[in-house]
Amino acid sequence: MFLYNTLGRRKEAFTPLRPGKATIYVCGITAYDLCHIGHARSALVFDVLVRRLRRLGLEVLFVRNFTDVDDKIINRAKQEGRDWREVAETYMAAFHEDMDRLGILRADLEPRATQHMDGILRLCGALVDAGKAYPTPGGDVYFRVRDFPGYGGLSGRSLDDLLAGARVEPGEEKEDPLDFALWKASKPGEPAWESPWGPGRPGWHIECSAMSSPYIPLDIHGGGQDLIFPHHENEIAQTEAACGCTLARHWMHNGFVRIDHEKMSKSLGNFQTIREVLDHYLPETLRYFLLSKHYRSPVDFSSAGMDDAERALHRVYSCLSDVRETLAGKASGKSVPLPKDVAEEAERIPRAFEEAMDDDLNTAMAMGHIFSMVRLANRVLETKGLRQGLQGHALLESFLGLMEDWGGQLGLFAEPPQAFLDGLRAIQARRAGIDMTRVEGLLAERLEARQRKDFSASDALREELQTLGVIVRDTPRGQTWDIA
Repeated sequence: MFLYNTLGRRKEAFTPLRPGKATIYVCGITAYDLCHIGHARSALVFDVLVRRLRRLGLEVLFVRNFTDVDDKIINRAKQEGRDWREVAETYMAAFHEDMDRLGILRADLEPRATQHMDGILRLCGALVDAGKAYPTPGGDVYFRVRDFPGYGGLSGRSLDDLLAGARVEPGEEKEDPLDFALWKASKPGEPAWESPWGPGRPGWHIECSAMSSPYIPLDIHGGGQDLIFPHHENEIAQTEAACGCTLARHWMHNGFVRIDHEKMSKSLGNFQTIREVLDHYLPETLRYFLLSKHYRSPVDFSSAGMDDAERALHRVYSCLSDVRETLAGKASGKSVPLPKDVAEEAERIPRAFEEAMDDDLNTAMAMGHIFSMVRLANRVLETKGLRQGLQGHALLESFLGLMEDWGGQLGLFAEPPQAFLDGLRAIQARRAGIDMTRVEGLLAERLEARQRKDFSASDALREELQTLGVIVRDTPRGQTWDIA
């Protein structure tokens, strides 16, 4: 498997540091607000990575932290008149609820910053003792950036470039504008822990170093692109300066979610929470949409894109439903050879899917191969001889097995087909403001009209349904319908 390494800016063969095992650490949320779809994308990328590595037979230890004390949490608590711990607990619970709805696997370990205060203090102390960091008269502790030779290697930034944009804020006692805080002296009313430098709390970066240090060297460290600098750059510097070892062999970062070609962010006011999106779409639709682009590329969120994802899922689940129905009947016992191109494609596509997943987790390409397989299955279904023949049945059985395997790796296609299609119609109807009770009544009337061969009434009811935004089709299996 090849993965793009941010540190080397190239794809590299992924070989675990420990044979048969892989340790992944991903930076989780700062628990002060509901998660937006940018958080969903990052969580989803590493969810699929873990699924893929486990599918390849590796024993994966997946660690994703929570930042449960931070300026943003403290400020939110002040705004709401609540204890900062209560704020953090609220939004950590909300994170789990949202991710569970999206089918994102729970991490094996979920350390919290406040549970690692002893480790944070030990790291800070080790860096001070080694001369890599220094306390200030005011009780802060800063890391000496210029004393770490590799600083800027992850982000590709030089010290000169960084210095041009650096500044010392009022009240800071830095030796150098480039230095960053490991420990912050507490202010009145803020949470604080005792330390050799006085009461205070950790800086954001040192928290992750303490939480990841029990598992280093890591095979993979990851997060969103916005974490490359300064968070991950600083994490590398302070961890490796303290331990004299490599923090992580491989660094993975997912691209941004954009709205109107701008990065989605709270500061721009253009973000959508996961819950807002799931008021209008099924969770699997959002999951499919986010996986339809390569994880390192930006993805532009739009209702048009989500509608496309719905249509794609409808096509897959409809095919799954038809295949299952066909396989419920017995094959004719006749040997009807598959067309040569169908047989060749059926042989090629599974290999192509595996190659796509192993080429830097290219889910976009892998999903293209899924639809090639759907197309083959539909070709068999559309031809009576193939559909009833032994070879056709074998291809359809293979199709179901592949879809179970591929869906398991992507976290898709696991619902009973008819249940998913019913749910899709229901949420589309709600989004369109369609009265489902009225629709169901008209459909029942139309079915009765057809049964008594009153085709004039049947056609009139079809037209009435169409004005409501409902498309009715008459098939060999009876009346079916969808939202236009």
